[in-house]
Amino acid sequence: MSQQALYRLYRPKTFDEIYGQKYITKILKNSVANDTISHAYIFCGPRGTGKTSAARVFAKSVNCLSNMTGNPDNSCPNCLSVMDNKSLDIIEIDAASHTQVDNIREVIIERANFAPVNLKYKIYIIDEAHMLSKSSFNALLKIIEDPPKHTIFIFATTEISKIPTTIVSRCQRFDFKKIDQDTIINHISFIADKEKIKITKEATQLIAKHSDGGFRDAISLLDQISSNGKDQLEAGDVELILGLSDETKIEDYLSAIFSSKVNEALIIIKALDNEGQDFRMFNKSLVNTLHKLLLAKISGKGRSELEVEISQNLRKIAKETDQEKIIETIETILLHEQIYKYSSLPQLGIEVATIKICLNREDKKITKIAEESDHKTEKVASSSDQEVITSKKKPTNNTALWQQLLMDIKSRNNSIHAFLKVCDPELGNDKLCLYFPYKFHKERIEDSKNRELIEASIKRIYGQNLRIECFIRANNIGQKKVENDDLLADALEIFGGEVVD
Repeated sequence: MSQQALYRLYRPKTFDEIYGQKYITKILKNSVANDTISHAYIFCGPRGTGKTSAARVFAKSVNCLSNMTGNPDNSCPNCLSVMDNKSLDIIEIDAASHTQVDNIREVIIERANFAPVNLKYKIYIIDEAHMLSKSSFNALLKIIEDPPKHTIFIFATTEISKIPTTIVSRCQRFDFKKIDQDTIINHISFIADKEKIKITKEATQLIAKHSDGGFRDAISLLDQISSNGKDQLEAGDVELILGLSDETKIEDYLSAIFSSKVNEALIIIKALDNEGQDFRMFNKSLVNTLHKLLLAKISGKGRSELEVEISQNLRKIAKETDQEKIIETIETILLHEQIYKYSSLPQLGIEVATIKICLNREDKKITKIAEESDHKTEKVASSSDQEVITSKKKPTNNTALWQQLLMDIKSRNNSIHAFLKVCDPELGNDKLCLYFPYKFHKERIEDSKNRELIEASIKRIYGQNLRIECFIRANNIGQKKVENDDLLADALEIFGGEVVD
């Protein structure tokens, strides 16, 4: 006989064993004890938080023969029949496989009016209720509005927004919340002691952290790790099962991207790929670490209640990195996470995000240099208007200003920005000469609307009224001419004729 899964073995049998939902269990216990039971309930919330377990405990409680406190005694014939799945009056329906209206009509509507076989109440537990079709919900409206006295409906769902308001308004709604990490750690430790599983505190903390507030995920993870045959389970075993990255590698990666060392960051990603890293888990760990960095940065400004535990290396990174950089990095990584869905290369998303983050850093450095240069120019100009009038100096080429000009134009017109990127600028007296590789680029820039836009940007960035003059690069013309001469000679030799201008 196969061993029963731990999450099934330790499924709550009373309301008191449903941890982390004290407010909900208290109301349900009181309603059973005081005989103020409703005809329909909706249990909604994240997975693994006790919705279906609470529904089963409630089904036992309302049918228990010796129920005085609201909890089932789990020893009377009714409780035992429910626990052994032998009762015909407790009907659990998986809505995902009963989505159509015909299923609902056959399983629920046509049978709900029949009296219970051996229990006081007939209970319908509809799991994943949001999967039901619109027609199915409409078919349920009447029976939920005016149900038989012996019938109770319990809907369990992780997506309450998909349940029609006409159904929700006819039910008592209970919102199950995620379980806090301390409660999960205590429960995992309790199960480990009962099952004689030796596990370190760090391992239980890691399990709780990655269970996403759900008991089922945490217990299933403990069950999986305990099968490795080791005498004692450690944090490394949890990391291995989850495919988590070594903290030091995440720290090295963050140090590289915040220093704009794109090559170093990409080498780290390549090494992780060679090790078989699951990059979805790497992204998750990375965002969690960045979240800690952000909180550490904010808590450093006097908000001690936000303080988090981080390593010395991370604390150093947080000290050297401004808040905006951290936020931009989180946004960029999350944005490029979508690439996983469309690419056969699992590392492509994080590689693109890495390059973009590092390039943005460089662009901002260039902009800062340009702004400082502009500021100095303005100071000199404002110091003496007379000097500016009498001393018209020839403007000099400035790469930083040109980069700033490109960024200014990009924010207004992407097409013009693309054309200007391929040209070679040369600053002269009262004009900016642009040398393009092809005639097509030159003609587009010489268009009157495009010319006006560029010259307006030049005035903003360079602080001068400069006209633009466009040319085709001499080397391109010469190369093209040589190619054309060769082709022309071949054509004349084969077909004969003469050249006509």
